[in-house]
Amino acid sequence: MLNSYLLSWGQMGDRRFLKPLLWSSALTGLSLILFLFFGTVSVDWLFGLLPEETLNSLGEWGSWLKMATQFFAFLFLLAIAYFFFGTLHAAYLGLFLDDIVEAVCDRHYPSAVLNPRMDAAHSIKSSTRFVLLSLSINLIASPLYLLGWFFPPLGLILQVWINGILLGKEYGYLINQRLPREKNEGKQSYTRFGILAELIWLIPVANLLAPILLCSAITHHRNGAQAKKSTA
Repeated sequence: MLNSYLLSWGQMGDRRFLKPLLWSSALTGLSLILFLFFGTVSVDWLFGLLPEETLNSLGEWGSWLKMATQFFAFLFLLAIAYFFFGTLHAAYLGLFLDDIVEAVCDRHYPSAVLNPRMDAAHSIKSSTRFVLLSLSINLIASPLYLLGWFFPPLGLILQVWINGILLGKEYGYLINQRLPREKNEGKQSYTRFGILAELIWLIPVANLLAPILLCSAITHHRNGAQAKKSTA
């Protein structure tokens, strides 16, 4: 696994790696900006529903209350945006995953035969499913996360483990769509790949590279495993 990640790191300068990185980062940033914008607008709208007499009766405290609510609401939205940044970024990258798989195979496994690319509708469906599944599971697990933070590093371990499973399963599924499977090849788990990607995500700036490295590493692993079987 580590060798697969090292090979992936060595190819980070490839243009077909950089294109998915730039697009997924831009789309993620735009989505989060829109989320924060509409979130703060919604708070203002909710205050607008209150009768004017309610705020006027509080005098200056009414204005301070509104400002404080808006401020803490923005911080709350910012925390949510940060918490789900990795999930959203990984989902957007899934739309451009084919470029990474093809770049790895062209450079390291030129004899590899790939299945046709998935159509855009299928890619969007898979990414949407991943986001919804990840959001749902993380929301369900959020009480455990909060409890775990009182017993460090239990909270962090839980987050890395759960999201590592989700990432490994999703990217493993997507990459398997491009790489033909042997008849006697059983299902493989990529949880450890996903967990390592989650650990990389904890590092500022490097977190943007985590899903690309994960995709490339799984591609290396799949091709390497098939090469060993063919020579055995």
